[in-house]
Amino acid sequence: MKTVRNFITLLCAGLLMLSSCAGSKYVVEKNPTKHNPVDEIEWLKERKKTLSQTECRITLYEKEGALYYVVYMPTPGAFDKNTTTVYDSEGKMCLKYGGLMPPARREVVRQFFEGAVDKGVIWECRLREPATATKPQP
Repeated sequence: MKTVRNFITLLCAGLLMLSSCAGSKYVVEKNPTKHNPVDEIEWLKERKKTLSQTECRITLYEKEGALYYVVYMPTPGAFDKNTTTVYDSEGKMCLKYGGLMPPARREVVRQFFEGAVDKGVIWECRLREPATATKPQP
């Protein structure tokens, strides 16, 4: 009887461990994987804690010798609520916009990105793709 109880306890513990190892429903990709600014710059490390809980990406831009970090946060099914925030290298917000913008705001955004060089996505958090069962080939 004790053996059965121990077996059931062990089985339950194993299942609990497996379910807890499933982790977050989000997966993070970094480029570069080593010495990524998001892991090394203090204000980005702090912001990463919140950003790791939602879909978003950080793109690095260079303009007139200065670096800017652009955080894009989509809102599934509601493009008018997407948010893009531009930060300078010190973490100061330079620009925030999204969705349907009036012409004056669109012009401000256009002016900012005019002459800015897109250095690529350096950090992205997206929903983990569900595991798909593979069917045996006949």
